Amino acid sequence: MLRNGQRLKSLLLVIGDLAMFELALFLALAIRNAEINLNVWAVNVTPFTFVIMLWVVCFYIVGLYNLMLVREPVRLFRTFLEGMIANLAIAAGFFYLLPFFGLTPRTILFLFFSLSLLLVYAWRLLAARLLISYFSSGRILFVGPAEEMRKVDALLRESALNMKLVAVISTSGETYPHNEIPWIPLSDYQNVVIRERITSVVLGVRPESQPELSRHLYNSLFNSVQILDRAEIEEAATGRIPLSYVTESWFLHHLNEGNKAWYESAKRISDVILAIPFGIITILLFPFVAIATKLSSPGPVIYSQLRVGKNGKTFKIFKFRTMHLDAEKNGAQFTTNAKTDPRLFAFGRLMRRLRIDELPQIWNVLVGDLSLIGPRPERPEFVAPLIERMPYYALRHLTRPGLTGWAQVMFLTPTASLEDNLKKLQYDLYYIKHRSFFIDALILLRTVGIVLRRQGT
Repeated sequence: MLRNGQRLKSLLLVIGDLAMFELALFLALAIRNAEINLNVWAVNVTPFTFVIMLWVVCFYIVGLYNLMLVREPVRLFRTFLEGMIANLAIAAGFFYLLPFFGLTPRTILFLFFSLSLLLVYAWRLLAARLLISYFSSGRILFVGPAEEMRKVDALLRESALNMKLVAVISTSGETYPHNEIPWIPLSDYQNVVIRERITSVVLGVRPESQPELSRHLYNSLFNSVQILDRAEIEEAATGRIPLSYVTESWFLHHLNEGNKAWYESAKRISDVILAIPFGIITILLFPFVAIATKLSSPGPVIYSQLRVGKNGKTFKIFKFRTMHLDAEKNGAQFTTNAKTDPRLFAFGRLMRRLRIDELPQIWNVLVGDLSLIGPRPERPEFVAPLIERMPYYALRHLTRPGLTGWAQVMFLTPTASLEDNLKKLQYDLYYIKHRSFFIDALILLRTVGIVLRRQGT
């Protein structure tokens, strides 16, 4: 339900952007022709609407549908300008390099862009006020240990959920001083729900552990109060599954792989179709990569590594070589930073930052070892100690690994330790639980933005 609320807010932003872009087009045509001419509008509306759709995609890539921007006006302004500059380049390329519709607008495009700057940014400022004031996800009563309350409070303040903690019932007997949030005894549960206009109760304990709490929660159902688990809040706020809540029963409750069979089959077909153009690009780039690699470092152009794939089976992954031949003379180790890792040769460092080294993995996609989207496969040398630390780590192998994944677009810190891998596991579990074509499309678009910004390396 919380995820649906977040999606609704993002959808409202998309609809508003589309409406403002279309209004900007209508006004630009009216100003250019000094009249409202429906025939002129009919000629321009199709190509410009296609451009508008590309602009919305660009907005997503640069991060303008990140709801955290609602609370950060300076970052919103900077990101909006970045997106609109990219959009201007897209429009110019569409009309002048790909003149499908026979239009090469100059004045209209200038007016359209200028009006879009004003109208869309004004809408975004209004949307920020609306989302904060009128689309709040609710007022929260937390029930659980006092220490957990502090974590939940910090989580809500730092997230885009727009939920406010307004009262606490401590089940541990401890309390912490707080100027804004009152601490309520369990016996006053019904009164505080009414008095504080509670819309959601977040549980940091199991209801069956306290019979009185179970009775109050049952009565809350008749007051339309939403009952949420502590883990649900963290999952919705961060896009990851906290490992402290992962148990065998969690997997049984949330991961029904039988329901994903149709998705996995359809995804395999789309992987092959999408991999073909990337394969052509890889073949065209290979001679240039080979020459630059040979000039930079002696050794093969392509190398292979063993990785752990679906159902724990190992396979060879292929990459353009980016490191010197003696890079692992001291054993396998993580690449902490592509900018400073001394094992990378000059051209290899560039390939890492542009993700060019990943292109040969298209072969792995075509033969079925990899998907385009999925948890990144790890080396057996790293998987074994990770399973020792977290036995459920092996369950990330329920689905086919991918070239890019949810962890890669959400956790941009380069993996430098086993602890970082366990952090990424939380995002991988979120993906495995929620994976769908919608999530895959979001990951693909975010990956484009990350590659263009050269982040996460």
